[in-house]
Amino acid sequence: MGTATLVDGDLGGHPGPARLYRIDPPMAGADHIVIYTRPPAYGQQGQVVVVLADDTGAVLGRDVRPQAGTHVSPNPSHTLALQLAGYEIAKEDEGA
Repeated sequence: MGTATLVDGDLGGHPGPARLYRIDPPMAGADHIVIYTRPPAYGQQGQVVVVLADDTGAVLGRDVRPQAGTHVSPNPSHTLALQLAGYEIAKEDEGA
């Protein structure tokens, strides 16, 4: 399983609360991903979205399609999104 290291836990500029992770090995050529959450609203469950990013947290290229790890849940979880994408949080970041 790959590793994900938290780079920024309060990343702005996304449709919901977002975190930037550095990942190893890279996903689809990107060594960073952004995971943002949309809370439950108007009868719809919450969603966790994974997108490819650069080291500043900007979406990589023009591809804003959700990547592996994106899921719908009443309890959105970054940890679950990372696991679904094949990553685990690096040891020094386990408290994140």
